[in-house]
Amino acid sequence: MVVQAGLVRHLSMLVCVVAIPMGLAGCNSFALDDGIPNTSPPAVVVGPQNAPRPASLTLKSTGTYPTFGKPLTAANTQIDDQQYSSAETQLSSLAKAKARGAISEAEYQRRVNALRKLSEDQTSSATAPATN
Repeated sequence: MVVQAGLVRHLSMLVCVVAIPMGLAGCNSFALDDGIPNTSPPAVVVGPQNAPRPASLTLKSTGTYPTFGKPLTAANTQIDDQQYSSAETQLSSLAKAKARGAISEAEYQRRVNALRKLSEDQTSSATAPATN
């Protein structure tokens, strides 16, 4: 009787582990087939195509090789470190004087306008066409 009880217990456990999940799986309405084939599309072999070269990549034969040996020159002379330091000192002292209230707003605007006028004069002379 003890052997039969052990067998019943093993069979009932087997039913719980195997039969119940299989029965529940049969009740599931989940379907893998949705009407869309799951196969990969057929492979398309693409060979070389004869396309014209873009116009921007066409060869322009000038008869000379490009050279970067010449030193680059600016359109106008550049300021040196001493001139930069002088201008920076002048502008920062003007800003500090205005912040402390040492100069009036009218004096500050007069000096700023004078510096802008100087800048415009230098720009117009630098951009004027060169004459021989």
